[in-house]
Amino acid sequence: MGGDRARRDADALDPSPGRPDHVAEAAAAARPAAALQRADLAGEPLPSAPARPPRRARGPGAHARGGERAAAGRVLVIVHQVLSGAGPHDAVTTQAREFRTLFRSWGWSGDIFAGHIDPRIASEVRPLRALGTPTPDALLLVHYSAYAPRLRRVLDLPNRTLLLSHNVTPARWFWDYEPTVAIHCQLGRAQLPEYAARADVVAGVSPYNAAELGSDVVVPILFDPGTLGTPAPDAVRRPHELLFVGRLAPHKRQDELIRLVALLRRHRLPDATLRLVGEPLNPNYRAALAGLADQLAPGAVTIESSLTADELATRYASAGAFVCLSEHEGFCIPLLEAFHFGAPVVARPVGGIPSVVGDAALLVEDRDLAVVAELVTLALEDRELSDELVRRGAARVGAFDHEHTAVALRAAIERTAAAR
Repeated sequence: MGGDRARRDADALDPSPGRPDHVAEAAAAARPAAALQRADLAGEPLPSAPARPPRRARGPGAHARGGERAAAGRVLVIVHQVLSGAGPHDAVTTQAREFRTLFRSWGWSGDIFAGHIDPRIASEVRPLRALGTPTPDALLLVHYSAYAPRLRRVLDLPNRTLLLSHNVTPARWFWDYEPTVAIHCQLGRAQLPEYAARADVVAGVSPYNAAELGSDVVVPILFDPGTLGTPAPDAVRRPHELLFVGRLAPHKRQDELIRLVALLRRHRLPDATLRLVGEPLNPNYRAALAGLADQLAPGAVTIESSLTADELATRYASAGAFVCLSEHEGFCIPLLEAFHFGAPVVARPVGGIPSVVGDAALLVEDRDLAVVAELVTLALEDRELSDELVRRGAARVGAFDHEHTAVALRAAIERTAAAR
């Protein structure tokens, strides 16, 4: 199965940088329902950015270093963060809260504002209307992750602004199952270049996100293993269990993972199983995945949602390998979680994934699932290779610790403060 098409171990573990993503049709064990067919993978570049509109002049009292003041004992820098929406488990909100903790450790000041706020987090995030007109020396850090018309007013303010792109998924992945989400994604991607043109500095959480906007400024996700759960004491590694953690959505390609485990069970590992963890796009999409699993690999696929932190940690600790065949990722935090819990990783090198995993994962560009299955089998069965992947993964987590992200974040803010 796959024959000599499978890449040699060393080539897969140490791939050449910057290889383009293949767009060939993935080989399928069986054809799923039409809604789970592969979407058109033609490139979807962002629209060209419009000319930067004139900004209102900064008022008196503004300073060239973003709020530095001479008087002893006074706050030196004010950074307000602005989000389209905030929730207790939202990744962007989590980053904003982590950033605020960093700011306070530096003696800086500032609040988090959002257009929509989950009541469970209302004590930590202020409504966007409360931002009003900030003092002229305040900097604005705008987190962009979705269509956000309310943020246009923020970008029209005279304050210096840093826009941090968390990426917006292309709309084509959602038309079949959630047209409203597709519309918001399409509007969000169309709006992003306009917003970027209004900001003083543009950055991305990965080089991929930054490059989409013509920037080389990267402020990576701050990964804190201390916020993760603890595996159950009796957690045991299941050597042939594949795990993927991520929203149950078309661009995450859980349908391909189901075909993959069916292929493995027929040709390589009869006891291979797959565990999918994530909140569904909607009940219909979850049902479609469950139906595909029943058709191709009955009894071998488990789909779970709404796990506690400890339950999720146990899933990572029990996995034989973490496999990601997603077609669009701006970053993909679960890759770092898999590294932390010691699961070898096999991933498709799209979007921000290569910059996240570095040399710590087997990267498979080929869309032929027979080739993917060969590499997954290596990750599961070759103990020397698996141990090396785990070792590299543990080291890779350190590239996203507080120290590294703090340096990048502070540099981006200082660059913003010096703008204009």
